[in-house]
Amino acid sequence: MRQEIKNRVKKVLINKLLQDSRPEDIKDDTPLIELGVGVDSVATLELIVALEEEFQIGIDESEINRELLTNLTSISDYISDRIRTGSR
Repeated sequence: MRQEIKNRVKKVLINKLLQDSRPEDIKDDTPLIELGVGVDSVATLELIVALEEEFQIGIDESEINRELLTNLTSISDYISDRIRTGSR
């Protein structure tokens, strides 16, 4: 299930923010800031909204920080936890 979530997160990243990237360009530990994620609040908001829609979860504003958006693994782990605990 975790790999499926990572693949879906990659899809969201590419569709919303990284149109010039390929899935293989986004490694689990690639710092997303280097790819342009989190550069401004608009990009961050677009990503959060897209993730909420894709996974049918709610992400509280207070939980949005650099640690959450560090890399693919940090986002996927967060989403996995939200899904597992039923926090929608």
